Order: sequence, then C-alpha cells, then structure tokens
Amino acid sequence: MRYALAAGALLCLPVPAWATGGFECRPVAGAGPTLVVGIGHGLSLRPFAVRLMEGRQVLAAGGDGPLAIGQTWIDGRHLWIDLLDSNGTRFEAQLRATFQPKLKYRPAIGTLVRNGRTWRVRCVEA
Repeated sequence: MRYALAAGALLCLPVPAWATGGFECRPVAGAGPTLVVGIGHGLSLRPFAVRLMEGRQVLAAGGDGPLAIGQTWIDGRHLWIDLLDSNGTRFEAQLRATFQPKLKYRPAIGTLVRNGRTWRVRCVEA
C-alpha cells in the first residue's frame, strides 16, 4: 500500500516538460531569420525563452542571452513578440502573426521584422 501511495504522489508532481510548448517561425519563401519560442502554459501564456537564428548567428533571450523579451501578446488569435537588445533600448526583432484555425495544424502566419527588413513567416507548434 505504501508503494502505491508513493507512486501516486509521483504522478501528481508537476513536470516542467509537460507544462511547456512552443513555436518555430520560419520565412514562407527563401532564407531569412528563424524564431524559436518556448512558451509556458498555465494561467498566463508567456514566452520563457526565445532563440533567433540567422545564418550562423544564434541569439537567445531568456537566461543569459544577449536579447531580452519585450512586450508579448499570445492568445487564441495572435502571436506577437518583441525582442530587444539586453539594455532594452533597441528592437532586434518583432513578430506579428495571426493563427489560422481553418488551415491544417492551425499555423500562425504573419511577419518578422529584423534590421529594417520584413519577412513573411509561418509559425507552427514545435
């Protein structure tokens, strides 16, 4: 009986890997920056880590990366994320995407702006 209780208690513990998800946003056509977003689920959907990959350059936000996660908006319709430099003085990237519930896998389609250039992107759950 005591082993059954211990096993039951282990199953009730929160497991971080089960409580997270994310998106990968890539240009619809051609080369360009890719944004990988890790999102925690719960009362508020907020990105906890973001990786911006462009060519061989990889910049991270969340933790010790050189980027900071600025303003975000994630709900059933929108996926908006602002990435700033570590001082919070300059935009490094801005993602503005809208979920498409009628398309297969419900991707978010929109734009990613980086260094004054705009790419059309498609974001899918990763």
